Amino acid sequence: MIKAEVAINGVISRAATQRTGKDGKAYTQLTLTVNVGDIAKETMPIEISVIKDGYNIAEANQYGTGKRVEIIGTLTFKKRGENMYVNLSAKEIHLTPASVTDAINGDLEFRGTLGKTIDERNDKNGKPYQLFSGYSAEKINETFEFTWVRFARFAGDSSSILVPSAKVEAKGKLTITVYRKKLNLDCRVDEIKEWVKQPYQETNKDLPF
Repeated sequence: MIKAEVAINGVISRAATQRTGKDGKAYTQLTLTVNVGDIAKETMPIEISVIKDGYNIAEANQYGTGKRVEIIGTLTFKKRGENMYVNLSAKEIHLTPASVTDAINGDLEFRGTLGKTIDERNDKNGKPYQLFSGYSAEKINETFEFTWVRFARFAGDSSSILVPSAKVEAKGKLTITVYRKKLNLDCRVDEIKEWVKQPYQETNKDLPF
């Protein structure tokens, strides 16, 4: 599982429309385009599919193409082959954001498996920190898709949890970077603990994305 509670500043690239879920309830759907990455290195526009419970035609008419908005909600990621799809379940949509700069700010939550390498280093004051990666697996038909996150932990100590292939839960600040036109998820860890994995269960089957 990988998700993030975020505030996203971007521009609507596909106007709001009404959709109906399998439960018969109406929801609002639109597409938001946001430039991500480091302007000094590499940036890339990404399209985020946005849904919001309920549909109000007066509100939806304000969510037109080219309108800059700030959206607060839960961000999720789907890996399909070489492509990463980004989806947002919106809680609030603000029509007058304070900034005109594209941004994704928020905290990542991760449950998954660490990779084979835990890079232990020391800062200039001699305090230890760790760099490592982990993946979350999603079963698609008879195969699995793996979404990786790169982590940095600056707690000033070592952790017995951080061993190759460990199952962990981690939380921290999300950063989305770009390398060769591919999205990378990075997290500066605030909390990490062991994850006791439950048997695989398919979830969110009724979501439209």
